[in-house]
Amino acid sequence: MKHFTPIHPQLIAMSSFLTEHAEPLLNAAGLLGGARAISHVAELIRDLPEQKTLSRRLARKLQGLRDLLTLEHVDDFETAEAEHFALIDPEDPIVPEICWLTDQFSDYLDALRDADPGAFQALPPLAA
Repeated sequence: MKHFTPIHPQLIAMSSFLTEHAEPLLNAAGLLGGARAISHVAELIRDLPEQKTLSRRLARKLQGLRDLLTLEHVDDFETAEAEHFALIDPEDPIVPEICWLTDQFSDYLDALRDADPGAFQALPPLAA
């Protein structure tokens, strides 16, 4: 008998969301965090569809994207996020789009957290 690991429907939903909204998410990442953020988001979009389970590392990467989208680190003037945020015009039409993406992404992430809270427990920060 073969053993298989079930794929969480929430993981599939997150993967679909990232794939469907890849371009605006990459644009938002660039605007909010620069080239490094684009690279991280591109990696998530590329790798998530291949995942069968939610690892702690993957949970950390997803939380990192939420932190970027929710401007978690813009008050730390040593971060790239603070520098990029300072350049954003609040009247730019991309701002409402980023807000919508953030809300949607957060809903998918919350569903994943509810389905597998252990993957999100005491997440240490990703190494740079």
